[in-house]
Amino acid sequence: MHAPIRHRGPDGERFLVWDGSEALASDTAGELRGKPGVVGLAFRRLKIIDLSERAAQPMRSARSGVWVVFNGEIYNFRKLRDELRRAGHEFNSESDTEVVLAAYNEWGSECFRRLHGMWAIALLDPARRRVVLSRDRLAIKPLYWAVDGDAFLFASEIRQILAATGRAAANVALLSRYLRGNRLPCYDETFFEGIRSVPAASLAELSLDGPSEWSPRFQQYWTLRDTVARPVNANSVAQYQSVREEFEDLLRDVVRTHQQSDVRLGSLLSGGLDSGVLAALLSESTSDSLPTFSFGFRERAPRWCELPYVDAIVRTRPNLEHHETTLDPEWLAANARRVMRTLEEPPLALPALAQYRVFELCKEHGVTVVLDGEGSDEVLAGYAPYQRALLIDFARDVRLGRLLGELHAIARRQGRSSPGVLFDFFGAPLLRRFRRHSYAWLNGSRVAGESIDYSRDRSLVNRMLYDATRWGNVKIVLSYTDKNAMAHSVEARVPYMDHRIVEYAFSLPAEFKVGNGDRKRILRDIGRTLLPPAVTERKDRMGFATPDNILISGRFADLVREAIRDPSFVSLPLFEQQALAQFVDDYDRGRHDDVRAIWRLFAVAAWRDEFSVTM
Repeated sequence: MHAPIRHRGPDGERFLVWDGSEALASDTAGELRGKPGVVGLAFRRLKIIDLSERAAQPMRSARSGVWVVFNGEIYNFRKLRDELRRAGHEFNSESDTEVVLAAYNEWGSECFRRLHGMWAIALLDPARRRVVLSRDRLAIKPLYWAVDGDAFLFASEIRQILAATGRAAANVALLSRYLRGNRLPCYDETFFEGIRSVPAASLAELSLDGPSEWSPRFQQYWTLRDTVARPVNANSVAQYQSVREEFEDLLRDVVRTHQQSDVRLGSLLSGGLDSGVLAALLSESTSDSLPTFSFGFRERAPRWCELPYVDAIVRTRPNLEHHETTLDPEWLAANARRVMRTLEEPPLALPALAQYRVFELCKEHGVTVVLDGEGSDEVLAGYAPYQRALLIDFARDVRLGRLLGELHAIARRQGRSSPGVLFDFFGAPLLRRFRRHSYAWLNGSRVAGESIDYSRDRSLVNRMLYDATRWGNVKIVLSYTDKNAMAHSVEARVPYMDHRIVEYAFSLPAEFKVGNGDRKRILRDIGRTLLPPAVTERKDRMGFATPDNILISGRFADLVREAIRDPSFVSLPLFEQQALAQFVDDYDRGRHDDVRAIWRLFAVAAWRDEFSVTM
């Protein structure tokens, strides 16, 4: 289980076996081979906070004998350490890991409510004969589990569990949903049957004296449902301004805490609002050069390129040390299967591979920690459907004046007519539904995602944001970000996913997040004081997009065709062979342009091959 993830921690390793009465730790696995054990732990270290060996893991508490392995960062560890010192705890290192141990000694499993950060934590508590697992509030850091006979397995990556069980079987229901282009909603299942994620904001206490049949009970220690709405008038300009200033102060504090590092730190910079604000705040906090990393298509596909907006930001911030890269069919032909193995699932689209390339660039320039703008769209309403939802909210409440005013503001912001905006919001989705492929080449009935809405908010905007954060796109992008970054021994930090930001955003009325014709209204108004108008007022907001038809060409297109025409793939029970062959042939002849479906077929074929998956 330890061997496959050297990339997650090339700076050190350590092992532990506990036999029920005594723990034996070693820097080499060979010393422990053959030792009888009830619990085994292995850890790979990426040095970020306290580079000394005093911060090595597994780490033991001299006070209680508790052991910990911990992946992530606790951003308030210095504040907690001061509090724990006053309570009588002593510290031997400058690490946040030791603070986790002391917090558990002081508060038990209640300690996780006090931690601010991202984490996957396992604690071996010999005195209470239990193992405690915990994952951070937004599931930023990965933690998987499975049961294999009488063994309970947990790991940072799925491949570690596969290494222990020796088998990989497909979750066919999820795979079928994926092939139709629908990955949502995201529960705690994976594409591998029998392997699950530890739920976000949860902990489990596993008794080492219990029955051999493992059935962990995960308890939530935090939920977004309990966020209390702020008593503000959504129509008050003065109250909006006050909230905007308060939110900016909070964002600055979050970025400051996310800068904690004893190694080189940088920032991703896409040319959009989210990463631009982070880079600007980082730039203001230091006189040193700040490495930034971008991706785009200057010559190959300028219509899909955001680099001119990156250029505009860099020109206004002289201390930004800028680096950029791109993606082409040659790189994809050489690396697509490697990325599939990194992500441990078939990604929905090519931007996931572009992200891998950006983190590869970070590694090439010696940066170990980067700030990333992921999650802002899902908590601050960055997509067009949230504007549509706001109009629906106004119509439901018979606020026709607000509805017409907002519609005109959106049209003015986009340089379009109001009827054109209305068609985009309400007419175009209906047309797309009628034009959607039937996917007759897939066997079995359509597997639909269950509709879930646990939000108590009356606003459709806020309910949609809740679902996106709890069950939606947030879970996908955070998983891709962690795995793509850690594949290059880079730690990605996501300030917009700090639970303080998320709680604050969800306490606000919908009109503070989407309104006046703007998406991410409150963040955009902050950005207007930090970024050039070319960025804050741009109309071609494309997100992290790729020109798929251009990229799936040349040698890479040949590899795609070869994979999805392979008889061993086409003959899988998932497919109606003749219909699939016709679908692929129609694409090659230009009879349809569903390049995303072609990509998904290739992704499944590559994922199946990389992990030797049975179906």
